[in-house]
Amino acid sequence: MEKMFLSDSELNQVAGGAGVGGVVASGSFSSNTGTQLNLMVTWSVLADAYGQKTLYVDVCSTSYSLYCTGGGIELTANGMVYASTAPSIEYGGSSMVVNRLASFTIPGVAGAVSLSAVWHFNGSYSGVPIGDIRASGIANV
Repeated sequence: MEKMFLSDSELNQVAGGAGVGGVVASGSFSSNTGTQLNLMVTWSVLADAYGQKTLYVDVCSTSYSLYCTGGGIELTANGMVYASTAPSIEYGGSSMVVNRLASFTIPGVAGAVSLSAVWHFNGSYSGVPIGDIRASGIANV
């Protein structure tokens, strides 16, 4: 299975290690659709050697068996909207899985960043019709 997102130590390596910057904050939040299909947003903030911060956000689905054609993903960060298209998912297993739907990079961030993700799923899961799946939270940079 493909790796879904980088760990803090992997992000530190990408940033050049803790001695010259690195991960300064990270977190996650999820939706609650009332089903086993939900949206999970994970975020990490990396600082370079000069203190410049970049926010990395992964928008993922969590579910058991799921077949879908993708759909649009929108991430709003402090009022700025970023858009992407989610990949198709074909998983018929009985274990809970995380599928990365989109990744976003937002440079030059500081303070509390309001994040809101929307997946235009427009399908059904376990017989429950679901249109948009939303998750929102704050990234403290």
